[in-house]
Amino acid sequence: MEKRLTELLDCLDSRRARLLAAVADVNPDIAELRPRDDAWSVAQVVAHLAIVESGVAKLVEKSVKWARQNNIGAESSDESILGSLDARNIVLYPEKIEAPEATTPPADAKLETSLAALAASRVALKQALESGDGLDLSQVKRPHRILGELNIYEWGLFIAQHEERHARQITETIKAVCAEAVQTAPIV
Repeated sequence: MEKRLTELLDCLDSRRARLLAAVADVNPDIAELRPRDDAWSVAQVVAHLAIVESGVAKLVEKSVKWARQNNIGAESSDESILGSLDARNIVLYPEKIEAPEATTPPADAKLETSLAALAASRVALKQALESGDGLDLSQVKRPHRILGELNIYEWGLFIAQHEERHARQITETIKAVCAEAVQTAPIV
């Protein structure tokens, strides 16, 4: 497998491990509570991540097919791709980003179901990326609604950054829900 693709897959794996660590010990009942009316529960955040990743997997799959049909050349670089989205890192966006309706999770999302969907979306994304092994995926570009034009490697990095952003959100959501539970618990 090409070095750049291996680097991307390793990055995705490490970010996923951090995300899963953030939800590992969360009680499913707590995971389904929203800290505020305008906020998602942990289960909803995980469902959102699965929805987005599934969509990106389909985009990558179609893009790789297009690349093969249009004779995109072979990968010729082994330069790291990990810093290519640094200037557009969504983890660092200070403001809330409104999700499009298509990526809004169901209000009744369950953690177990959301985690299963997330696992399935990762399999699909990895298969789609691996199907492009040997191609210069930096030459295949598709628009992102906020970040502008991204090449296929950058789409993979976007997923890694997206998970990191939401792993932080999950941590904050757990704190807020637990703090609310403590405040509203009856004094015995």
